[in-house]
Amino acid sequence: MVEAREVNHLPMFGLTPDLESLRSEVREWAVQRLRPRAAELEWKPDPADRVAWDLVEEASAQGWRTFGLSREEGGSGADPLTIAILIEELSYGDMGFAVLIDQCIKVQRILASSAHGAARKLFLERFVSDPRCILAICFTEPETSSDYIIDGPAFRFRTKAEQQSDGTWLLNGYKRYISNGADAGLYCVFACTDDSRPAAQGTSAFIVLPSDPGFEVVQVHEKMSQRGNNNGALAFNDVRLPADRLLGEAHAGYAGSRLILKESAITAGATALGTAQAAYDLALAHTRERVQGGVPLIQHANVKCRLAEMFSELEAARSMIWRAAWSVEHDPQYDYKMSSATKLFAAEASMRVALSAAELFGGLAIMYQDSGINKCVRDCMSFLHSDGAQDSHRIRIGTMLAEEV
Repeated sequence: MVEAREVNHLPMFGLTPDLESLRSEVREWAVQRLRPRAAELEWKPDPADRVAWDLVEEASAQGWRTFGLSREEGGSGADPLTIAILIEELSYGDMGFAVLIDQCIKVQRILASSAHGAARKLFLERFVSDPRCILAICFTEPETSSDYIIDGPAFRFRTKAEQQSDGTWLLNGYKRYISNGADAGLYCVFACTDDSRPAAQGTSAFIVLPSDPGFEVVQVHEKMSQRGNNNGALAFNDVRLPADRLLGEAHAGYAGSRLILKESAITAGATALGTAQAAYDLALAHTRERVQGGVPLIQHANVKCRLAEMFSELEAARSMIWRAAWSVEHDPQYDYKMSSATKLFAAEASMRVALSAAELFGGLAIMYQDSGINKCVRDCMSFLHSDGAQDSHRIRIGTMLAEEV
């Protein structure tokens, strides 16, 4: 006879009525408001015209832009599962906009945890009161790329900050591919402050403002994906930061942010999933309407099999995302491999679904603006690299497996 014992049960998903309501509300807004605006703005010649600022204001009014802040600070106090649901449904309408909001949530969670005194006051006053203020997190550099995901002992950020005799910090370096980088009202910048130690013990995080002398957006990257979000290349040339722009303790910014953002890669998976779900739904509708060989496409056995495979991959990815997101806050023995594993699987499953959806549209899939499916494929492709390249996450998981006893 097996002896009964206490276990930490995972939930059965089953979302709560509140989460189901949120999911429906955001889905409706994404389809009716976001998707048409994204199609309208995507190929505007000027990058400044591609961001749907009116919808950023609407998202602010709904509380989505400040979703990760506590209620006392003007937010919703959302947990990782709730954030993942929000981001998936926004991405159902447009991935670029979903990434814009997701980046805001990531940065506000870091700042809410690590900004104190004048830095906290500066952040809250600028961000909460301005419905168009968006945030950017600055990790990626040309020389280090996804090293921040692998985080080996040799990794150091090339961007550096040196403390001066008067207590100020002098910031120098270059970041690229930064989401919201061309448009943010506040930047969270990671820089090496002690290159004698690995990044986890020698990196600090700072608040940088667009108006700080020496800071410049030097390029807006032209992309085939996520065009509703402007990625920027940023230069820091002797940017002098007051001592109170330091976030948390010196040299601990990188390690601290990774602890705060356990769910970061999970919401990346949710972003890819939302767009893949949109691709699947477009393809399903198309196969029911399009007649070939005398019957609707969906009556052909090969099409049924393809749709069944797509459906299965989406459900598997969603289950993994929800389980991992729930575990972040509810499982005291949270497995850090799960965040990378979730992003890894969801991104690749989403790419497969999007490509299968395109196959079901035939030649129409590659016709510019004649169907929404080509945008889904382009957007899903970005998350094979965004938030860390896939092989970087594989290496991260493998390293943790090798260290387990």
